[in-house]
Amino acid sequence: MYVFGVTTLWAAGITALLIAIFLLWLGLRAQKRPNQTGDEGMVGETGIVRKTAGFRNRLIVEVRGELWWSKMTVPGRISTGSEIKVTGVDPEDIILIIEPLERS
Repeated sequence: MYVFGVTTLWAAGITALLIAIFLLWLGLRAQKRPNQTGDEGMVGETGIVRKTAGFRNRLIVEVRGELWWSKMTVPGRISTGSEIKVTGVDPEDIILIIEPLERS
């Protein structure tokens, strides 16, 4: 005695196959997205200078609501409240490398 017919089994198999292919497609698409966390996720973000005279002449900047130690790519003066752009992260010191953001 069997409960399911051949047509029902084929329909269930094809449905399961389509769901698996769809999930595989979603997974592969997610792999191509740029990193949103870690060092790579910080590059390109903008922030605001909160303090200009910190430890070892580092700036304290606010990026994504967090305070970070940072250093400038080019020497120069920058004031508190100025907008900055993150251009990299120093892997040895774990501080942001920034440059002033010029608005036009």
